[in-house]
Amino acid sequence: MNNLVRQVIHEWNPYGLLPHAPDNEFDSEIAKVTESLQQVATLEELAKSIQEIFSSSFGEPFKYESCLAVANRIWNKANF
Repeated sequence: MNNLVRQVIHEWNPYGLLPHAPDNEFDSEIAKVTESLQQVATLEELAKSIQEIFSSSFGEPFKYESCLAVANRIWNKANF
């Protein structure tokens, strides 16, 4: 599951940090998103979790809509 989340987050590439940042740039956020997948019951809850994780990590708000799009890709690839 972690690899799936990593792939989607790297494709999303918040702030366009990749490929210039180290490959492990989002590892802590990826781990938190992977963990939240075990706890959420809906796509919307996953989107909110992604929004909170990245907003907290980067110190500025992430738009729910972009987080929903990322959550949708993770959700569909994970076959929930």
